[in-house]
Amino acid sequence: MKKAYLECLKKLRILRKSLADNIDKKRGKLYFTWLKDKTEKVINEKDENYIYKNVVNYTLPNYVITQYTFNKSNKSIKNIIKKNYSFKENKYTFNNPKISVDNVKLLMRYVLFKRGNVIWLDFGFNIGNEFGGMHPAVILKNFDNDLFVVPISSKKPPEYVKIEQDLKDKKITEDECQKRKNAITEIIEISKINGFRNMLRWSRITRMKKVSILRVNFSGTIGTLNGRDMNAIAEKISIELGNKKAN
Repeated sequence: MKKAYLECLKKLRILRKSLADNIDKKRGKLYFTWLKDKTEKVINEKDENYIYKNVVNYTLPNYVITQYTFNKSNKSIKNIIKKNYSFKENKYTFNNPKISVDNVKLLMRYVLFKRGNVIWLDFGFNIGNEFGGMHPAVILKNFDNDLFVVPISSKKPPEYVKIEQDLKDKKITEDECQKRKNAITEIIEISKINGFRNMLRWSRITRMKKVSILRVNFSGTIGTLNGRDMNAIAEKISIELGNKKAN
């Protein structure tokens, strides 16, 4: 282990010296930040209270439960909310930092990190064209310690850029433009994330993955996708998986 540690330090020094221009330095800073965060996650991954403490200290106080969410919850979740939240102006606000671990786990599974919710996740440092960095992601399934998600990006896909350029150059009509976009089964255009800044975003089905819940930014905003967008994601996942099986 000592040898591996010294080799790692040696490589990091070489990397630091190789950062010549501003772009390299910016990318280097992102890498060292990611390395620091990754080390913290590794140190704490066996601490069962680490996630619990973060959720209690940051996520629960920041996440306001609406009357709609409360009404959609089952009886046990409603009882947990009544005991640990104050109700005002048709909203429930967390007010019990001594909430039990079991109750926190139930809230995490059925309120905070449930299917259709959008959370901020650290996807790590990207190499080349890999997807990385801090991005929102929609939850497809909660496995308690892990989440199955699809990342969401504010950067327009290059496929859409090309199609829109053809429209701008009058090579295609608006109807043809939309047809071509719809034909790209791996990309979904998301017009709105409830609770997030209003802007267009995109999700690429081929980037869906299972990640540790330790990657969650516990102090980040939690939003939701509407049923239409979730149905579109499910439909395109089905098409993509069907295409892979056919090939």
